[in-house]
Amino acid sequence: MASGGDDVASRTASILKALSNPIRLKILALCLKKERSSRELREILGISKPLLIVHLKQLVKKGFLEYRVEFDQERMIVRKYYRTKRDFRVCIDENVLEEILKELDA
Repeated sequence: MASGGDDVASRTASILKALSNPIRLKILALCLKKERSSRELREILGISKPLLIVHLKQLVKKGFLEYRVEFDQERMIVRKYYRTKRDFRVCIDENVLEEILKELDA
């Protein structure tokens, strides 16, 4: 029987967990049609910088969000601009459940 964090069930649950937070879904929506800086996202969402960073890291790690880095020479700071990736798809169907079942039978 498969167990641990690298089986299909664990990976699928991890992806769903990343999408189960309303703030993360709002971030994806805000970055869908327009790049947004972290400052812009904080202001729109009304959340702290540390909280935003936690959500952004989760979305980037799971492949839902990407970013580019820009150096502001005038202010001598680095800015990140986030955008929602367009090539992801989340689907739980019987094929995923069949894969989980095969791992359980192994």
